[in-house]
Amino acid sequence: MRVNLADLHIFAHVAESQSFRVAATRLRIARSSVSKRVGQLEKELGVALFNRSTRRISLTDAGETLYRHWQTIAVEIDGALAAVQGNDQLPTGTLRVSMPTSLGAALMPGIVQSFLKAWPDLKMSVVFSEHHVEVVGQGFDAVIRIAEKLADSRLTAKRLATTRQVLAASPQYLEQHGTPQQLKDLAQHQCLGLGYRSEHKMNWSFESTATSAEAILEPAFAANNDLALILSACLGGGILYLPRVSIESEIRLGLLQLITLEDCRGPRFGVFAVYPQAKPPAKVKVFVDFVQESLERLPNTDRWAPLRAPDS
Repeated sequence: MRVNLADLHIFAHVAESQSFRVAATRLRIARSSVSKRVGQLEKELGVALFNRSTRRISLTDAGETLYRHWQTIAVEIDGALAAVQGNDQLPTGTLRVSMPTSLGAALMPGIVQSFLKAWPDLKMSVVFSEHHVEVVGQGFDAVIRIAEKLADSRLTAKRLATTRQVLAASPQYLEQHGTPQQLKDLAQHQCLGLGYRSEHKMNWSFESTATSAEAILEPAFAANNDLALILSACLGGGILYLPRVSIESEIRLGLLQLITLEDCRGPRFGVFAVYPQAKPPAKVKVFVDFVQESLERLPNTDRWAPLRAPDS
């Protein structure tokens, strides 16, 4: 037997008020609809639930039994709804996110040392990728993206910070090879390419005072991972071109030095949190807030500090 829960809800209102009219008023539906739905429920159960007279109604024994059980069920439903709302308000479960590798490496000390300790009921699964991932299709709760602008979509996006694409190299490389002054000078340098095979050309786009500018270069070293490029640059491998937010630690430590060209500069990028829901669950909200706060502190942090042995 499959009984309509809505009919049970209507029955409970009638039982509580002992009146079809009062129940109809509370439910904001027609009195005739209340009477019809209760009659349908009685027909499906094969028993009378109310004693009816011209002046009043009362529960039958079967009605009393059903109402008593319904009260128990209603308490369970309220508890289930409260539990769901509680889970939505407290960061629990597994948070699955994706972010660029270098940015993730910068955030990892805070994730391990403060974020997860602040929310002990929360687990994390992180995918580091320089490629565009599908938020819903690949089952992510949130994705951190660095882009000039985001493609139109039905996803919710929140701008967390703004950064600029910059050229940088190690002081040792610049001392040995010189510092490029203009866009055309880059062709004479070892340049590091993201996501390219070494035999392919790469295009670096810039902003100039008049129009956009572009350098078509052959990478001396290419990798599909921006952290690998950063390490290569720190070791004197050449010039890289990445969002500044990705190399704040290396700039602060003096491992990389910014290069300013006279005739152009890199475009501005936004750091965005992208997630499916307009009102995200608590686990997403606290993570997005953590990333935003961490980005504000990034110029003063050292992502490599946790790996260094403590002084003895």
